[in-house]
Amino acid sequence: MPSRLDQQIDRIVAENGGSLHDALRALMQVNEHLEAELDRLRAVVVYSKACADDQSLH
Repeated sequence: MPSRLDQQIDRIVAENGGSLHDALRALMQVNEHLEAELDRLRAVVVYSKACADDQSLH
């Protein structure tokens, strides 16, 4: 029986017409989106901490 991860990989490949190239492209696009979101959240945390400490960011 395939693992949960293997099942997810099979589903992603199937959703991309069986193309491994297109599946990887889709995963890389999702990863880029998640990295951008993480950067945004880090900036919010830094800003919030600076405001809580009553520090200037400039």
